[in-house]
Amino acid sequence: MSLSNEAIANGKELAEQNTSLKNGACLLGWQLRAPCGESTLPNAKIELDGQKVSSNQIKGSKLQWFPRSKLKLTTKYNNRLTRTFNSYGVKYGDFTVVPTTRLDELKSELDGIKRDWQDEVSVLIAEYDISVNQHMAENSDIAALIYKYALSQVEFQSKFKLSFTKPLAMKALFDDDEDDIKNDVAETLWQEIAKEAGSVYKTNWFKDKTPVNRVSQKVRSPFRRMMNKLIDLSFVDNGIENVVSTIQEVLNNLPSSGYIEGHSFSELTNWLLVMSNEDTLRLHAEGKPQYSATPEPEVITHEDTDVASLFVSGKSSETASESSIILETADQENSFEFDLAPKEETVFFEPAERNNSLGDFGFNW
Repeated sequence: MSLSNEAIANGKELAEQNTSLKNGACLLGWQLRAPCGESTLPNAKIELDGQKVSSNQIKGSKLQWFPRSKLKLTTKYNNRLTRTFNSYGVKYGDFTVVPTTRLDELKSELDGIKRDWQDEVSVLIAEYDISVNQHMAENSDIAALIYKYALSQVEFQSKFKLSFTKPLAMKALFDDDEDDIKNDVAETLWQEIAKEAGSVYKTNWFKDKTPVNRVSQKVRSPFRRMMNKLIDLSFVDNGIENVVSTIQEVLNNLPSSGYIEGHSFSELTNWLLVMSNEDTLRLHAEGKPQYSATPEPEVITHEDTDVASLFVSGKSSETASESSIILETADQENSFEFDLAPKEETVFFEPAERNNSLGDFGFNW
């Protein structure tokens, strides 16, 4: 059994064993906090069209006392955490629904992210005074304000925080609400899968905004990632099995090496377009197939057409010149003989070259 087929089998077993959210999944969250490096000046004067404006509705101006360029790690790690949690589970409010079977794997990855975060923060703190002094030198006209409002190194360090919640059991207060929660999680799951499939399409099916006619074997990775996510959460929707089976079928039909192009590329494109549309993806999950594999068209070579021409022209066999059909009437009184031997050499034209099947999708290659 291949690893992919084994994963599908394990997913089915998981769905059968973990029929409730309480047994199959938990809630996990994270908090990332960092200083913005700015302060609001309480007594700042606002000037508009040359006139100073004073109003209770104006709360002063903001001063950037620490270089914003050195605080990009906040966005960097926020994006990294978002991608990681999305690859393991589904958003549910401020938390993420994570399969209990993957908690250990997720924890290991989160520990690595936290170590990287702490290392970068340590470097930033160690260079804090140098960064502030350099910022003052580059903005000498407001150096006094920067010096006045900048935090101390200790205060600055205390603003950085990355933490994760303890896994929380998904237990509805009322048993009747569990199905509704499952439906909410399933709805979000389909939305996320469709969004990710759309991202795969935009990233790999276009180069410089121009459609491509082949993709590399690397494109298998995002499909496997989506398939694994569906398998892990298969207990929230019975239709997940239909989608997973089709993903596996499509991947199995692709060439194992080299570029994916021609008929294989068309089939992969067909299925990806189904996945990237939430409506068609749901219909497929509900047992209303939106994709079915089509056999590759037979390619007629020049050798095939040459052999056919030789046979029909009488050069390949002498039996054609001797063939006849005798038709007899019911009373055997009359008979007619039709000589089928060709009188003139038959000319056959080779069929026109087949068009690329991708033309059906609106692409002009």
